[in-house]
Amino acid sequence: MATSTRDRIRQIVPLVGTVLLLGYLGFTTDFAKLRDNLSQANLGQYAIVLCVGTIVAWLYDTACVTWLVAQTLGAHGKPLKLRELLPVKAASYAINAISYPLATLAISWAVARRKKVPFLQATGALAVLAYLDVLALGGMVAAGLLISPEVIASQAGLQRPVQIATLLILGGGVAGIAVVQSKWSWPMLQRLQRIQLLQPIVHIAPRKLLLGFVLRTGLLLIYAATNFMIMRCFGMQPQWGRLLVVMPFLTVLGAIPLSVSGLGTTQIPMRAFYAPFVTDGRPVAPVIDAFSSAMLLGFGAVRLVLAAPFLRGILAELREKKAE
Repeated sequence: MATSTRDRIRQIVPLVGTVLLLGYLGFTTDFAKLRDNLSQANLGQYAIVLCVGTIVAWLYDTACVTWLVAQTLGAHGKPLKLRELLPVKAASYAINAISYPLATLAISWAVARRKKVPFLQATGALAVLAYLDVLALGGMVAAGLLISPEVIASQAGLQRPVQIATLLILGGGVAGIAVVQSKWSWPMLQRLQRIQLLQPIVHIAPRKLLLGFVLRTGLLLIYAATNFMIMRCFGMQPQWGRLLVVMPFLTVLGAIPLSVSGLGTTQIPMRAFYAPFVTDGRPVAPVIDAFSSAMLLGFGAVRLVLAAPFLRGILAELREKKAE
């Protein structure tokens, strides 16, 4: 009964959150000025940057997944090639429009099927990727603070919490790996190391994890560069330091299941975080609303176009699996 209630709450909260957040956005948006800013933007350049950035991120992200599968599950089954995972990653974008965790599980299922390993073990391999993403986000914030310490220096109440959180993410991440991979003969640790879900992160070499951290940082920089160039299309003047600090926060905020596919959870705080990028005297909120709307709708549209050619094949594979 309790489980059923929790499941209902998980289903209801994103729906209610979506209605409330979008309602607030609609109530506080000046649509006339938003349209003016859209019409003044360099939409041709925006479309080129958006398409190129999305395709490059798709290829790069899939290459990262392929590499990680080789490092963690390489001893099982035949080697998994990039061309086998590109359709899976593209198709997952359609699922990602509903739920990011569900899209990740879909990739895990495809990896498990192709490598002929248990689903939990494949999920563990993708969990290593998520772990590296968290560390990369922490590293991105640290780099942003080094480039532009003034981003939080003027916010006395914010400076210490951000610094502590960054140190905890990076330090805790490294310490967690050291403990999980240690040879200590603690019964509890040994039981933890035998859990199937944790097998990939227990056995991957530390130098491979370091390389994975560098690779995933590269993916974040691709997204940051795409955002940077699209902001310029809307007449904004982005600063790399602030962008590197703010983007990880918005990424984490968007991953919290407060709304369907993160709708509204990032668009609202963008108005405050990206306000210094509007330097030409225009009202700030309509400029940022135009940018965030174009990003949300544009990325979603391009990803769905990428997913469309591969969805039929993935769905056929799902039906084949059910029939077995």
